[in-house]
Amino acid sequence: MRRTTCLAVVIAVAAAPAARADGPKVAAASDDSSDQEKERTTSMCIDQEIADRLAIKRKRRGAVDRLFVKARRHELSLSGGYYAADLLSGTYIVGGSYTYHMTDETAVEFSGWFTHANADVIRELESGRSQVLANTYEQQEFVESVLVWSPVYGKLRFGGSVVHFDLHADVGVGVIQSDTSRGADGVLGFGIKLFMGQAAAFRIDARSRTYRQQLLDESFLVNDTSITASVSLFLPFHN
Repeated sequence: MRRTTCLAVVIAVAAAPAARADGPKVAAASDDSSDQEKERTTSMCIDQEIADRLAIKRKRRGAVDRLFVKARRHELSLSGGYYAADLLSGTYIVGGSYTYHMTDETAVEFSGWFTHANADVIRELESGRSQVLANTYEQQEFVESVLVWSPVYGKLRFGGSVVHFDLHADVGVGVIQSDTSRGADGVLGFGIKLFMGQAAAFRIDARSRTYRQQLLDESFLVNDTSITASVSLFLPFHN
């Protein structure tokens, strides 16, 4: 059933007894004034359901209560995971990052990563050639800067507890240093953050790195990928 909010009802009711006390002429005049007051009353009646809808529309878009606020906070992360190379076999990758959150949706991140080439694959590449790689345990270091965009914020229920999370996408550039690769690389990625309290988070990231690699006098444009898990600490320690 629809609810209405009406004003000046008391005025319309109070005018009725006065109309009965006077004569016919006064009564006629009272009837005219009563009709006018009824019209005023009707014009001041507002459908409550419509009023509620208008109030909702007036609310600022995107005003969502957040248990975990990232805006103007610093994030420090330690990461480790699996690195899959186009020309070499998979191995581990470890690293760390610093992120400054300009808003809850946008941030800039600086990170450093360390991995190495698999010796068995390098030996296979050397077979049948007169050239060899002196370092069969080739180290690779990446230094990267990416922009982070977090358009989705929500919550999940695990058992009896509710966990807040966000989804983010990354794009940026970096520099690679190794015996077979030197120069710039492009970075694309996406990930999820699960927030714990107001100062910590657990995150999972998948990233793709595109760069040029040279092995045994041959140059290749490679696209390496990694999946990492991280533990993050936010400063200050509260929203």
